Amino acid sequence: MSGLISVLGGELPDIDTTVRLVLDGITWSGWEDVRIQRGVEICPGNFDVRLTERTGSDDTVVVIPGANVQVFIGNTEVIRGFIDVYGIEGSPESHEIHIAGRSRCCDLVDTHAVVPEGQLGNVDILTLAEQLCALYGISVFGQDLPIEALGILQYFNVTLGQTPFEIIEMCARYFGVLVYDDTDGNLLLAAVGTRQHASGFSEGVNVQDAAVTYRMDERMSVYLPVLFSVQQFNDFSNANAGNTYPPVYDRGVSRFRPYYVVSEQFVGDVALAQRRALWEMQRRRGRSQAVTFFCDSWHDSSGRLWTPNYLAPVNLPTWKIRNAMWVITEVNFLKGGERGTGAEITMMPPEALTVEPSAQFAFDPQLQQALDGTSIPASGSAS
Repeated sequence: MSGLISVLGGELPDIDTTVRLVLDGITWSGWEDVRIQRGVEICPGNFDVRLTERTGSDDTVVVIPGANVQVFIGNTEVIRGFIDVYGIEGSPESHEIHIAGRSRCCDLVDTHAVVPEGQLGNVDILTLAEQLCALYGISVFGQDLPIEALGILQYFNVTLGQTPFEIIEMCARYFGVLVYDDTDGNLLLAAVGTRQHASGFSEGVNVQDAAVTYRMDERMSVYLPVLFSVQQFNDFSNANAGNTYPPVYDRGVSRFRPYYVVSEQFVGDVALAQRRALWEMQRRRGRSQAVTFFCDSWHDSSGRLWTPNYLAPVNLPTWKIRNAMWVITEVNFLKGGERGTGAEITMMPPEALTVEPSAQFAFDPQLQQALDGTSIPASGSAS
């Protein structure tokens, strides 16, 4: 096979941009086209490699879909998971091998959660994630979690057909936590990144081309928190009835563009309505200026691979981005094609990754008290 190297045992050579697939203890490299994708909003991480093989070669890669695989760049593991696809395309002179796979967390995304009791809760988010991931042999780790993430989840019913990832991500929103997979195929719960790369991205230095679209159509000048869109019984104060809750302003919008943020919540938590209004403003403003560019290297100046949820300085004056400190949301390590070896990277202001606040209950506190067998004082009686 043209360019293919087989290594039985031993350590991987320390070549930073060499992509290796380890299958059943055998390491294969020499791929002509490579795409490895990881992101803070992408789960699972995935890869796709291709190689043109000479007809009659004895170095054929033996691949069984579903087999375990580890993907390395140099000595750094970037994906640990399974082979999804093994394809062969051919002609009388040659044929192409195509291998694609995903992180071990693919099972959390593809399959339905098995919850014998039909109910989960009374644990923190890390423990709940561990309970759901244990059947798959996947570990769960927290990174820079806020103190709120140590809170206890109330009991809730699981709907048949929900995936483990859907349940975990839903519960993680209660605490403002991001959910994605790590390079070892385990699940990572993390706050919006504060760790920083040793170097960044600069026009004319390591950025070859870029694309950014600035938008105003989705941004509003003022976000008004509202508990309900319709107030039938006046049970709660409502911004519609007296502007009770402080508005959130986007000072970058000059025209009057009001936007009611209706939380439709079933708990009387005014702070939740306010947090949702702030989230709406931050997310819309942050994503209105996301940039994607092609960097000529896979590593920063310290030798670390570009990593999702890490901050890095970015200076692209031609694209109206000057000396910003933004977060990497997606990385595609690429090799082959017209641009050769490099990384396609998407970055946004950290506020763009703010997680949507959510309430834990689908019913109000009075119903919760009734289910708990707690008496509710009559109107006007002493509590």
